[in-house]
Amino acid sequence: MMDKTTFPVRARTVPRRPIAVISALLIALAMPALAHAEIVLNDLKGRTVTLEAPARRVVVDDGRLILALSFLTDDPVGLVAAWPHDVDRFGRELYASYRQKFPAIATLPRSASSAQDMIAEQIIAANPDLVVLSLYSHPAEQQLEQLKQAGIPVIFVDFVADPFANSDRSLDILGKAVGRQADADRIIAFRKHHKALISARIARSDRSGRPVVFMETHASMQEPCCNSPGTGSVGKFIEFAAARNIGDILASKPFGQISLEYVLASKPEVYIASGGEYMANRGGLLIGPNYDAKQTRDSMARLLARPGFRTIPAATKGAVHGLSQQIFNSPLDVLALELIARWTHPELFEDLDVETTRGTLNSLMAVPLTGTYWTD
Repeated sequence: MMDKTTFPVRARTVPRRPIAVISALLIALAMPALAHAEIVLNDLKGRTVTLEAPARRVVVDDGRLILALSFLTDDPVGLVAAWPHDVDRFGRELYASYRQKFPAIATLPRSASSAQDMIAEQIIAANPDLVVLSLYSHPAEQQLEQLKQAGIPVIFVDFVADPFANSDRSLDILGKAVGRQADADRIIAFRKHHKALISARIARSDRSGRPVVFMETHASMQEPCCNSPGTGSVGKFIEFAAARNIGDILASKPFGQISLEYVLASKPEVYIASGGEYMANRGGLLIGPNYDAKQTRDSMARLLARPGFRTIPAATKGAVHGLSQQIFNSPLDVLALELIARWTHPELFEDLDVETTRGTLNSLMAVPLTGTYWTD
């Protein structure tokens, strides 16, 4: 049964004098949008939530939601009442860009992240008119009830657990919630168009078999080999690109561990490592605007120098690639999809210009994505 949470419009006093009644009717006829400002949202937990008006003070439990908001408004930080200050998840380099343009992001109140227990009192103190929680967070029912009693609506969205299925739906929900439906429609249409182009070209091709892909997420010298997506989350991007993800043995898990022995036995034809500035102290892939091409190549070489890695087919034929973890878990992930398609089917997608896609995305978001976020 769907949970229906409604925050009703406050009652208005009925005018007593006829002139006041007529005036009120004329105003209502002239400005129907003001008279009927309710916004009905159906979130990703199947809950129906009604807002009195577009949200203007939003609490989020994941900094990456600010990236999603940046596709809906020129001032995403101005919509945020509190956020977790989870800079590593947001991306240090991205955070620096946002802080330069919107200094207020550094001093906004702190909210609990999706990895922590939600504190209703902390949220109430931020005086929001909407709370946006991640689908994979599990707030206590008592905390949600406390927010409901305080008149603060809560919705659930998802750009992480199953981004392939949920990102566009989440953009639609957020667009409605903050009164920016047209902006949401624009980025959703762009993303769907690019997915359709990839799908159509693969369907028309005469390919036989699927290239075998080993994606090592958060690739590191200091941690046991090997982190890999399962068939959920990023694994769906690999599947959509008509490639075989060796992490499929993890089944529907978003991520998990696979052994080096299994990697070697799988004979991956394409190797993709993900990383970023957050991996600097973990011997990982260094990629992003704060690193030049040589630093990125050197960090990739160190990863490939681990025992056994030089013998996998991907390494022997040079099908080794890297991308920033920061282009996942937000509407930017269409870049990751295009890169995976190009890397797994280089002849089929030889003309696919991911930089052009980035340029269009930059024109749609408040803070452009600059610097190096992938390497061939």
